[in-house]
Amino acid sequence: MIEQDLKEQLEKINKNVEVVAGRIGGSWKAFWHGLLRGFGSILGVAIAIALIGWVLNTLGYIPALQSQADEWKEIIDRAQNSTPLKNK
Repeated sequence: MIEQDLKEQLEKINKNVEVVAGRIGGSWKAFWHGLLRGFGSILGVAIAIALIGWVLNTLGYIPALQSQADEWKEIIDRAQNSTPLKNK
């Protein structure tokens, strides 16, 4: 009788240990999944903001960025039209 009770209790303990072990592995997996999902969300928002800014700049709705874009375009044009330096 006592041996049967002990056997049942050991089986319950084993089941509980399996559940706890499964949760520990699941917690790390959930942590990394959440971390990567957060990073992806931030990256996605940054790309969306950059694209919206670029479109608004192209359409001329953001005049402050338009002057900066004109400067960069001028620098790029000068760099492309200049002759390469010759090695001595």
